[in-house]
Amino acid sequence: MRFQIFEFFLKTIYVFSNSSDKQNKNMKFDENWVKEWINFDIGRKDLLEQIERIGIERNRNKNIPQSKYFDNFIVGEIIDHYNVVRNKDTFKIFKVNIGEKTLKIVCDSPNCQLNMKVAVFRYSYEEEHGKKDRSNKFSEGYLCRYDQLFFLKNNKNIIEIPKHLEVGSNIGKYLAQYSHRVFNTDSISNRKDFSCILGICRDISAINNKKINLKRKTIEKNVHLNHKGRANFYIKDPEYCPIVFSKIIKGVHVYSKTPDWMKERLSWNDFSTVDTINNIVNYVTLEMGQHVSVYDCRSIKGNIEIRKSKGNENIIFQKKKLNLIQDTLVISDENSTMSIAGMIKNEKFEINQNTSEILLICAFFNNQSIHKDIEHYFSEFCLHRSHNKDPDAIFNTLERASELITKFCGGIQGDVTEIVFKKYLPKLKEIVLDVKKIHRMIGCVLSIDKISQILVNLGFHVFSNIGLNKIKIKIPFWRRDIFSDEDIIDEIIRIYGYDNLPKRINNIPNIQENHMDSLHFLKKLLVYRGYHEIITYSFIDEKIQNLLFPRQNYIKLPDPMSSHMSVMRTSLIPGMLSTIQYNQRRQNNKIKIFESGHVFFTKKEMDNKAKMDQRLMLSAAITSHQNDRSWLQNSRETDFFDIKGDLEIILRSIIIKNYDVVFKKSISSTFDKEQFAKIYLCGEFLGHIGMLHREIERRLEINNRVFIFEILINKLLNNKNLSLSEKYEEISKFPINHRDISMIFREEIPAHEILIECQKVSLSLQNGIVVFSHIFDMYRGDPIKSGYKSISIGFTIQSSKKTMQEHEISRIVDLFVERINTKFSSNLRKK
Repeated sequence: MRFQIFEFFLKTIYVFSNSSDKQNKNMKFDENWVKEWINFDIGRKDLLEQIERIGIERNRNKNIPQSKYFDNFIVGEIIDHYNVVRNKDTFKIFKVNIGEKTLKIVCDSPNCQLNMKVAVFRYSYEEEHGKKDRSNKFSEGYLCRYDQLFFLKNNKNIIEIPKHLEVGSNIGKYLAQYSHRVFNTDSISNRKDFSCILGICRDISAINNKKINLKRKTIEKNVHLNHKGRANFYIKDPEYCPIVFSKIIKGVHVYSKTPDWMKERLSWNDFSTVDTINNIVNYVTLEMGQHVSVYDCRSIKGNIEIRKSKGNENIIFQKKKLNLIQDTLVISDENSTMSIAGMIKNEKFEINQNTSEILLICAFFNNQSIHKDIEHYFSEFCLHRSHNKDPDAIFNTLERASELITKFCGGIQGDVTEIVFKKYLPKLKEIVLDVKKIHRMIGCVLSIDKISQILVNLGFHVFSNIGLNKIKIKIPFWRRDIFSDEDIIDEIIRIYGYDNLPKRINNIPNIQENHMDSLHFLKKLLVYRGYHEIITYSFIDEKIQNLLFPRQNYIKLPDPMSSHMSVMRTSLIPGMLSTIQYNQRRQNNKIKIFESGHVFFTKKEMDNKAKMDQRLMLSAAITSHQNDRSWLQNSRETDFFDIKGDLEIILRSIIIKNYDVVFKKSISSTFDKEQFAKIYLCGEFLGHIGMLHREIERRLEINNRVFIFEILINKLLNNKNLSLSEKYEEISKFPINHRDISMIFREEIPAHEILIECQKVSLSLQNGIVVFSHIFDMYRGDPIKSGYKSISIGFTIQSSKKTMQEHEISRIVDLFVERINTKFSSNLRKK
């Protein structure tokens, strides 16, 4: 009964504190931890607002109970112990002084010792003289474990209470220091620096214009020091590991007591508490974002090297031999491999209870060099260890670990061994920021001093004297999410405060939004024409890219999702063809599809540096297929003119002047040479249309012929003649007049140019006269001489104001003939 009461009480506390705690690797911390790094007085509510302001998504907080919840727990002292045998089982009984009396309590925890002060849960029914718990152990109380009160999930030891606390006093006074709330935050994928307390405090300090309690040692020059009392270090491949800091500490006590506050913070972040030194190393990783490796000096033989592995090396991992692949970056001594760089340590070099001399190593590894190692040797938390945040923080990380180890484990620190190859350090990205652009984007004026102060507080290197209203900024290594001046402006706004920006409506028209509305209109037109919209990845197979566009430059991804998604698309056509493939393999041959999306190119700037450019495209494709069978009409296959007609209808619906759009026959290795044309709008390239080349269809195993068009949306929607608004005109009640002419032209004159001239004449007419012109016949042969052709043009003439007389109609036809003669040196055909 008593044990059930105790167990129920503990479960109540545990549910209270962990109701929203999920097993994840998100960063968890409290306000006290933040205030250790920043000297400021701020309330919990304000701190929560600042955490959200810097861009960290906060989950429901983890509650640590207030001290009043522990009123049934008191301080006791172990004064004696003895063994009792019951039913062939041996139980250890401890006599515990709780002030007013002595209790007999059963406990099998290995850390119980004489004169140790403990947390005692005393049973409520004092009139009873003992009760058997579920293990058949005679006991008058219960000694509490860390995982029951302090929520250190993996620590089953009995809690050791400080000696100065009075026996019989309420333990709630001691637990008052743990009465707080833990912030449970979600990590941001592009902000790796937020996975440590240093990164979070850096941004919070910038908001409050405070400095972080951290002394930085900047790497300014090449160093290769190795004095007496230091480890003998050599880096054979400095391009993969340009910085190493190490230190030897002698006379340490590995299994000394880890402070409760450290174990608690490790527990919040799902770290198992082991020996004190490894607890400290894990804690420093949470603080600094940089891992420190610890080795037993007794196991190290000779010099230490950082190098690429050979083909026959192995380490002991989880009591098994792990064979290393060739060219794995490793740390080794003269005899064996000590660890895989930044990840897995050889268990032969692990510290143990007999260790008294340790080697600390903190290094900066090239992420690209160990990326394949991460994929091959994935272990718990190895990703966190391998992500380097800041080369300048390596020294501070080593010093912080050394400080905590000597404080809690004793020992004497040796000198620091420093090896730095500055040549191989990552180059800091530089961005020139126009201050006027900041003012234009945020709607208010900030001084250069204010802008510089914000950026410096965030860790950026600012150079303000480079020109009028210009600031040069060096991006710190840990901010790999910064690519452009817009990203810098976003940082300034974030720290300055969105609430401090002027609250006014932006009267500047949103061109991008208007373009999206226009694109939606075009897509609706395609849907009305029977097309289906598709969405495909922007990443495509490099082989498909080279097959379709062999001479085109493209962007290759350094870390693709798969080998079939290794390059950025330069056209929407690959996605079209993959969709056609997929459908044809499922017996769906009647395909009409379209897609809108961005494509990506590389282009060279004036300084010959490659720059990425993206363009918004619209593409559609149909396959040749028999139209639906019907007894009313004969079936026919779709062809080039079907998709051309669909495109013309779309363009005609949004462009007032039809003659602005011109199709010019051209040649492309992607398309059939007889059925391919480039599309021009007002003389500028708009896109292309054509039938896919037969060889490409064969290699992609596409059975039907494919017809495709692709146009540049921005070129189309930026056209001054664009009209998306619906216009209504009254239908004329006066008669329509038809007239036909035939004229002889040179063979090389395109028919569409003739129609363009006719449309220009029609638009120049006044008094409500409308003329529609079209070509209805073309003839070559006798009596037309060689090199010429006869084209017949029909005119539909109508007035909205009156019935036209014959002489008025003839005068209008003469205007057309005169304009065509002047432009093309043509003549009326007499017969």
